[in-house]
Formats: sequence, C-alpha cells, structure tokens
Amino acid sequence: MSPKQTILGVILAAVVILIGMSAFSVDERKQALVLQFGQAKGLEEGAGLHFKMPWQTVQFFDKRLLVSDALPNEVITKDKKTIEVDNYTKWKIVDPLLVFQVARTEAGVAARMQDVVRGKVREVLGQHTLHEIVSGGKDENLRRELMISIRDRADKDVRNLGIRVIDVRIKRADLPQGNSEKVFDRMKAERQRIAKEYRSEGSEAAKGIRAQAEKEQKVLLAEAYKKSEIIRGHADAEATKVYAKAYQKDPEFYAFTRSLEAYRKSIGEGSRLVISPSSEFFNFFEQSR
Repeated sequence: MSPKQTILGVILAAVVILIGMSAFSVDERKQALVLQFGQAKGLEEGAGLHFKMPWQTVQFFDKRLLVSDALPNEVITKDKKTIEVDNYTKWKIVDPLLVFQVARTEAGVAARMQDVVRGKVREVLGQHTLHEIVSGGKDENLRRELMISIRDRADKDVRNLGIRVIDVRIKRADLPQGNSEKVFDRMKAERQRIAKEYRSEGSEAAKGIRAQAEKEQKVLLAEAYKKSEIIRGHADAEATKVYAKAYQKDPEFYAFTRSLEAYRKSIGEGSRLVISPSSEFFNFFEQSR
C-alpha cells in the first residue's frame, strides 16, 4: 500500500470516528440536552439523527408522563390525629435545561418534587379532620377537592424546577400501628358496652314478660277456681234438693242409706268400736235382728 493510500485511509478512519463521536439519535419518547464541559449548549426535542461536537456530551430526559410513588407520609390532622398517607404523583418534564441546572438528573428533580408534594399533602390535609379525610365530607367531594388543591399548590412550587405536576392521588390513609390498636380497643370496648346494654335491656324485658305471665296465670287460676266453686255450689245445692225430695218421699229409706254409708266409713276390717250396742248408731242392726 502506498503512502498516499495510507494517509487517505487514516483520514477516512478519522472522519468515521469523528462522525461517530458527533452523531447521536433521539428517541421519540426522549429529549436530549447537549452539554459542553458541564454547560448546556442546546436542546434537541425532535426524534431522529442529530449531530454535536465530538467533545460535547448528551444527556437524555423523558418527555412522557412520569409517575413517582412516594413513601408513606405522616400527617397530623386538624383534630390532632396522626395518619400515614400513601400517595403517588404524575408529573412531566417541560424544561430539561432548567431541570439540569437545578437538579442535574431526572432522579434528582423527582426527589425534590416528591419533597414538595409531601409538604403540600401535610399542609392541605392538616386543615381537615380525620373523619372528613376518610369519609370525603358531607358532599362526598372533599377528597377530590383536596387532591386538586395539593396538585395546584405543588405545581406552583415546582415550576422553578422545570417540571409540571399533573396529578396527585392518595392511595390510602391509615392510622399508625399504635394508634390503630388503640382505636380497635376503643371500638371493641364500645361494642362490648352496647352488647351489655342490649343484654341488660333483654333481661329487664324478660323479667317484665315473666311477671306479666305469672300475673295472668294467677288471674286465670283464680277465675277457674271461682268458676269451679260456683259450679260445685250449684251441684251441691242440686244434690241437696234431690236428697231432700228423696227424704220427703221415704224418710226411713233415706235414714237407712245414710246409716249404711256411716257404717262403711267408720267400720273397716279389724276395726274396734267402743260403743253401746243399744245406741242409736246400731238401730238398723237391732231392727234386722
């Protein structure tokens, strides 16, 4: 190979290397910031092939909608209750140059944005009671209004970071573990108190029902006894009339049957009577003899 061809080859190789060091491509989901010795020199937002100086570098930033899930945040409510709020934030990079100047990287600006959002969550929720935060208020739209307020306040404070806060959402709001146990204990004690009241009311009602039943029982028995005595009295009177008529028809037969009944009741097997045989009690024995 001649010296001329060698030089030409070296020049071509150098050109290829320079082109390789100068060319870069930008994905349609990204935006590129061209840096020269740590200083921003240009922004490339269009997708495709772009060129820079060989000594320059490129840093890419996402231009899609990003989501940051923050760690649970402790919030003290208006009624002095401590709750743990777990939220996530949707945000977007609108000025990569400003992001690079204040935070250098996408992760750095995300951390600063999350700090701002956490502060706004504490600020906004701290103006309301636990019941309002959990239930959503009287019109059930309070939760939505709180989210809008947090988003607007956070977005206003992160404008100087080169980003926009699109949305803030609360995934859950729980009491801390210690507070939860105390709340559960109070709920349990309250349910036990209510159960005790129900049992007491039931016992009192049962006593009233038993007393009423016993009263009705006594009244029914008294009425039944009264009716039975009246019936028995009428029967005795009727029997007396029958006996009187029979006595009038044949007094001697009546006296005889009554004497037989007296013998049957007073003289049993093995009985001994200490009485004179000539007494009136044995009158019919004497007559039969």
